[in-house]
Amino acid sequence: MLFAEYDRFFAATYGGEKGAFDRKTVHLIALAASLAAACEP
Repeated sequence: MLFAEYDRFFAATYGGEKGAFDRKTVHLIALAASLAAACEP
């Protein structure tokens, strides 16, 4: 599978036990970090 490594990362990040933040908060933090780093879309 082409995205096998990404799928494992995604499962480790969002799957399993509940973390300190919900999924929406994690996405917003990632968005803020990418904007702060001046990443291109």
